[in-house]
Amino acid sequence: MLDLTSKRMEELTGIDRYKWGNIRGRKQKVNEDYLEALNQVFPQFSFWIMTGQTIPEAGQISPEIEKARKENSLKTG
Repeated sequence: MLDLTSKRMEELTGIDRYKWGNIRGRKQKVNEDYLEALNQVFPQFSFWIMTGQTIPEAGQISPEIEKARKENSLKTG
């Protein structure tokens, strides 16, 4: 998964870091504002966020796929 702090999420999305922390701690539910912000920052994860599925051939991947691609790229040069 992506290792992003609440502070970094605030920098990327403009949504307060404490709200991101509350979402992580399950004290607050995700709403459309968060989904829109995530879509703006991570458009490649849009389908995965909404469905839990991926369509790699259409560029719709998950954080795990992105991480594996980066790790593979580092190994192959």
